[in-house]
Amino acid sequence: MRIRSRVAPFALTAIVLGSGLGLATTASADSAAIAPAATLSCYGSAKSYTTDNIGFWPTGANYTYTTGNCLDINVKPTATRRVRVCWQSNGSCNAYRTAPAGQWTAAASNVIDGVGYWLDFEGSGVGRGQVAA
Repeated sequence: MRIRSRVAPFALTAIVLGSGLGLATTASADSAAIAPAATLSCYGSAKSYTTDNIGFWPTGANYTYTTGNCLDINVKPTATRRVRVCWQSNGSCNAYRTAPAGQWTAAASNVIDGVGYWLDFEGSGVGRGQVAA
């Protein structure tokens, strides 16, 4: 699963290294310090979800939209479920993926910002968890 990172810290590192003021080890130390912040920008924007009895979220005839926070659509269900992503633009869906309880799983990868979608959880019954996209 890949998560978008912020460009500004890398640009600042490039300026410092390009000017000869930094050491080669500075870049790896800076990259390690940036990784937790990038993770928070994706999972920190996660929303709670509750499916309907059929297993869809959002419920009804609604859609939700991808954001610039994550490169993937990630789910973290409270119980292990199989999930797929369906697209507003054409109604097609990707293959089901198993999302283990309490773990982040990429339900769709490399998504474009601002795209409408819904989650389809296999089977019936209400499901709960978090989604970050």
